[in-house]
Amino acid sequence: MTNQTRQAGFTLIEVLLAIGITATVMMTVGTTFSILLSAREVVDELAESTEAGPRILNLIERDLRGMWTFNVGNNAVFRGRDMDVGSFEADRMDFLTTTDAVGFVLDDHGTPRKPSVCEVGYWFKQNQRYRDLIEMWRREDPMVDNDLITQGSFQLVHDRLKNFKVTYYKTLGHEAEEFLEWDSTTEDLLPRRIKIEFTIERRRGSRNVVNDAEIEDFEEAEKTYVRHFVLDPGMTEILRSGTAMIPLLPPEPTVPESGGPAGPAGPGGAGPAGPAGPGGTSSTTQTTTKGEMSGGGQARKPGGERGTGERPARGQATQAPSRGQVPTGLPPGFNLGNLLRGSGGSGGGGGLFGGGGR
Repeated sequence: MTNQTRQAGFTLIEVLLAIGITATVMMTVGTTFSILLSAREVVDELAESTEAGPRILNLIERDLRGMWTFNVGNNAVFRGRDMDVGSFEADRMDFLTTTDAVGFVLDDHGTPRKPSVCEVGYWFKQNQRYRDLIEMWRREDPMVDNDLITQGSFQLVHDRLKNFKVTYYKTLGHEAEEFLEWDSTTEDLLPRRIKIEFTIERRRGSRNVVNDAEIEDFEEAEKTYVRHFVLDPGMTEILRSGTAMIPLLPPEPTVPESGGPAGPAGPGGAGPAGPAGPGGTSSTTQTTTKGEMSGGGQARKPGGERGTGERPARGQATQAPSRGQVPTGLPPGFNLGNLLRGSGGSGGGGGLFGGGGR
């Protein structure tokens, strides 16, 4: 007899069964991976649109909080226009602000420097790819000129807006009158409240794009954001005449032709001059309004009589000390420089730009 050796191996059925199990497992893993990628894409799209709304509102609020209102010709500091881009509502805003500029200017030595005041605007244009969307751009002009609404460089803020509406109010409350446009040069006035409302459509993948036009989304991808920006009460009428004055240094003392005897010497120098005699003149403080300087808004008087804390009548001249002299009636330790810095002294009228509260 011959011994037949049997070799171990897999039958055809076993091989086919192993291939079927492996294919099923790989298909399950691939399907799960594809679902996870799609879910991650949807989450990223929702997060992008959710973060874009507050980011745009915070950017606008930062620029509005830094609005510049002093020493501007014709009070051209804010301009809001009711405008459309195609069939979409796209209101524009242009104003002066002190926020950090993106661009720079060259000084006399050719060194680039960030300007302290620049023109900022929010403009809109048609989205070239999606016909039912508009783009939001931030205009910045570091060279402030006589035209508030022209020139400058542009930075894209967001490219998927459905509309952008701005409403202005002179007062607070639900019954306040609505204004669709605002020009600070007409009434020398800033709005008390600004309402901004816009709608963002979230970014969606190419699976929803057909011939460069997105189909209607059943997932309600549009988000509407509304915020009311309330300006400080002292800002609304700061452009009007006699509201915010810029203090000036005392003028040079005038020597009267004939006057009374000089007063006793004070602790810091010579005493105040005596009353003017016949034909003589007395020194008075000159007050110059912003409108007289450059046609802009006007300034608040920086304080009144230092001994009593009372403010003089508007337009009334006050007695000015000579340079190097200490005026009478002031408390000990009073520093005249504090008047210009807005600290110390009695009855001070604020800092360099009249920061007294209203």
